[in-house]
Order: sequence, then structure tokens, then C-alpha cells
Amino acid sequence: MVEKLVMFENAVETLGYFSRQLAAYFERKGYRTYFIDYERLDGCMKKVKRFINTETTALLTFNFIGLSREDYCMEDDGRSVWETRNLKCYCIMVDHPLYYYKELCRTTENLVTFCVDRSHVKYMHRFFPKIPCYFLPLAGNLLPEDIGKEQITKIAYKEREYDIAFIGNYVPLPDMATHFRGQTQEYIDFYNEIFTDLRRNPRQLLDETLERFILREVPEATEAEVASAQAGLLFLDLYIRTFYREQVVRSLVDSGLKVHVFGKGWDSLQCASPKNLILNGGLIDSADCVRVIQNTKVALNVMPWFKDGAHDRIFTAMLNGAISLTDDSKYLNEILSEGENVVFYHLENMTELVEKARLLLSEEDASEEYTKEAYLFAKENHTWEKRAAQLEEFF
Repeated sequence: MVEKLVMFENAVETLGYFSRQLAAYFERKGYRTYFIDYERLDGCMKKVKRFINTETTALLTFNFIGLSREDYCMEDDGRSVWETRNLKCYCIMVDHPLYYYKELCRTTENLVTFCVDRSHVKYMHRFFPKIPCYFLPLAGNLLPEDIGKEQITKIAYKEREYDIAFIGNYVPLPDMATHFRGQTQEYIDFYNEIFTDLRRNPRQLLDETLERFILREVPEATEAEVASAQAGLLFLDLYIRTFYREQVVRSLVDSGLKVHVFGKGWDSLQCASPKNLILNGGLIDSADCVRVIQNTKVALNVMPWFKDGAHDRIFTAMLNGAISLTDDSKYLNEILSEGENVVFYHLENMTELVEKARLLLSEEDASEEYTKEAYLFAKENHTWEKRAAQLEEFF
């Protein structure tokens, strides 16, 4: 029976923020939590060893933090502190499992994994069937002081400063060309062919697309060889995500709509109407992201190639009184209702995106009604406290 949880903070800021919101639920339910602080690792590891009780303690982490054979958690016998103490380990992967291919190949005993996209779960069941894996979508963020409150809207919808806001970094595609250096032209042509295919049909799954091209070149490839080759082509995921992030923002600003961007690199975006791209500094932390959304009417989202999952930006918008304008997915189409609590656009139709954004800004009364329905739905179903309750079932 799990009574104590070890978690992490200050490794990846966003993931630490998620963890703290999960912990708010667990602590209220009587669990004891201990956070390993990446800014004070030495002192933390001494304390965590005293905190651990094999029978009642579990590790809860994201993206294999603490499970990647980091030096600080390794014992003299070559095993991790979690292995020597036989801890149950729960790991939530917020990206495609291909990002953690090496870690997954080095199966950790007592490991249970979760994916934020149902197609990722299918990938896990196929290529890593010995590792238990379940679907756990991302959730919306709140400010710490707003957790548990009945209503958290602080700025009335019509009084919000930002008509359209997008939070996230931008890296121009030419700056990502390091992946092509040192490669033969044959390989470069192969990469570009896959990239073009993904652009031509943005509804297809990344791993299935990669597999199709791999098997075209090596028809006799085994399951293990396919998975290994997919991991080697993972950089194409970053390319296609960047391409559409660029397309979406450029389409809006070049149509005359002002878009406030929060994140690094946007001063490098090439567009016809740069005056409509409002730069608001570099990277901001998760709490400031929430504050931006609380002052935004239309929260723009571009999914990170989750074709059967959701992103926290969507639910964060819904929980904080903004309209989520996002590309869709199979999962989102099942749980959300167009025109009631969300507005969908499609990556293959930038004209539709612009028209819907313009309509939302021109019909503020109707848009404000969307936000009310969205808030009620997200509060009931898509907070981190709801996710913690789902995780608790596994304990």
C-alpha cells in the first residue's frame, strides 16, 4: 500500500509544476511526499534514503527523470536506489515513447508507464509489451493559490489585454539543420521525403509514417530494428512540429490579426506583417504562463503531433477563462464539443484558422459563453487533481 511518494522538481520546470499540482491532491489525502530538488541533489539524496520505506513508498516521475541511470541515484552495486529498495516506479511520458527508447530498452523492474496519447500506448504495447502502460492525458494548470477554488476567473473576458496569445518557443527550421550535417545526400533526400509526406498529410501518426519509410528501404527489418530506426529519425518530429507552429502563427499575423507570443526565438519568424507579431520577452515559467492565459481571450494551441491525445495548453485555457483555439485529435473530438467549449481548426486549412479566430474576436458575447462551458467541463474532468485520483487507483 503506497503511503509515501518521491517526486522531482527543478529538473524541467514545467514537469516540476505538474508534480506540485499532483502533490496537492496526494497531500490532502494524507500521503507524505518528498521532492528531490535538482538544485540541491546531494542533500536531497541523503534525506530521500531515510524517507524511503520499501513497503509503502513509490517513485512518481515524468519523462524518466531519476530513471535514466543518473549518477546521483546510482548505488555502488551498479543499481539505482529505487532498484536496491525495490520501489514501485510510476513514469508519465509527456512525449512520444520514442524519446525514451534507450530507457525503455533498459527495462526497470517495478516500472509502470503512462502516455498522454492513446496511439503512444499502442506503440508501447507493441514494442515494449513487458512494460505496463496506460493512457493518462495531460491536464490544465492552475496557480497554486487557485487549486480547489470554485471560480478562479480574475479578469473579465472582455477586459483581457491579449486578444490572441501563444505560449511556446520558436526555432527556425534552418537553425535545426544540425541533424543534416555530415550526412550523405542520399540520407538528406530520405529525411526530406518523410518531412514532405508529413506536411502533405498532417493527420498521420509519426511512428507509423517512419515505419512505412523504413520498411520501404529495408523490407526485412525486424520489430526491434524498426523501433531502433524510428528512434534514429526522431528529430523529424521536432521539424514537423516547428513547421506547423510557424505556419499557424504566420497565417494569423499576415491576415491582420495581432498575436502575442511568449517564448524564445519569435524575433526570427519571417512574415509579411511583423507589426502584428507582438513579442513579449523570452521563456516564462509555468505560473506566468497561467497568468498570461488569465489575461487572454483566445489561447492559441498547436498540438505537438498528438493525434489521439491532448496538450495541457488546451485545458489550462479552459480552466482560466480563455477560449482554446487548437488543432484537433481523435481524443479531443471525442471529449470536446466544437462551438460549446472549444474551437478547432485543421492544420491543412490555414484559411479556416484565420476565419475562426476573426469570428471569435468579433462575437465577444458568444465567445464569453464558450469560456463558461469550457471552465465547468475542464474543472470537472481535466485538472491535475483529477489525474492524481486516476494515478491513485494504481497505488
